[in-house]
Amino acid sequence: MITVFEVTLPVFALVLCGWIAAHRRMLSPEAASGINAFVFMFALPAMLFRAVTAHPVGNGADHRFVAAYLLASLVMLFGSRFLARTVAPDNPTQRIGLAFSATHGNLGYLGLPLIAQLGDTSRMPALVMALLVDILVVIVLSIVMFEFSRNASTAPGLRALRLRGAVLGLLKTPLILSIIAGLLVSISGLSLPGPAQNFVGLLAAAAGPSALFAIGASLGERRVSLDRGVPSLVALKLLAHPALVALAMWALQVDPKYAAVGVLAASLPTASNAFILSQRYGANTRPISAAIAIGTALAAVSVSLVIWLYGLAG
Repeated sequence: MITVFEVTLPVFALVLCGWIAAHRRMLSPEAASGINAFVFMFALPAMLFRAVTAHPVGNGADHRFVAAYLLASLVMLFGSRFLARTVAPDNPTQRIGLAFSATHGNLGYLGLPLIAQLGDTSRMPALVMALLVDILVVIVLSIVMFEFSRNASTAPGLRALRLRGAVLGLLKTPLILSIIAGLLVSISGLSLPGPAQNFVGLLAAAAGPSALFAIGASLGERRVSLDRGVPSLVALKLLAHPALVALAMWALQVDPKYAAVGVLAASLPTASNAFILSQRYGANTRPISAAIAIGTALAAVSVSLVIWLYGLAG
């Protein structure tokens, strides 16, 4: 277990540094926004591009892994939406926001640095596959449900136009584009010139610390209030989701090396996208914001437990 904490404590200590910087006003909201933009637009895409070119997802693709992670995530999304009737019986938009928060983990900002910290880069394709499922299925489905719940009387043509714009915008995000670029480079058999490789390497090296610091900075600006449903929402994300993924991985007999990464990905706390999208569609974001903050703090324990159980730090 000491070996596990040698991996996880530095990761969450960087998150804590970001939280202290924002909470104590050492970092202005504008500065925090700038760090976040650097991570999202430059550093994490470089890390993903480098990971895909070094370990092409196409070569390491495991259809059973994708099926298991997808199945567990869909059960989580629609199951938690049904369970949310107890706290939001008359508010379908709120139920979608809570279900999205219970399913959408912080695979980019927290998952990628964690896998890099573990040292076994051969596991990276599994995390990239989980990230693709999260973005292309969980987020897209949530946007579709949000659009249909926001205004049922909206003309079908206008609703389809909004959906098309949202999905196309999602596909044009730097994370998706960097994965596509990495696949194209790996398929072509070409390699980047030395200066370009060094440039990507410098950006990729900055991704982990910057992303973790950015998570903490975003949490430092949040007000935490234990509204009804917050403990259940945290438990669904940190306990129920990884349990469902573990069950699906076992049922479909996924390679244990990849299955461990899938469970680790599911055990990550809710990502800020859940707050941003829920706010955009008019859901009450107080419980979601609290779940992100509390879940990220508790993830130091839950993630360490998953790493220890699966021997990922060995």
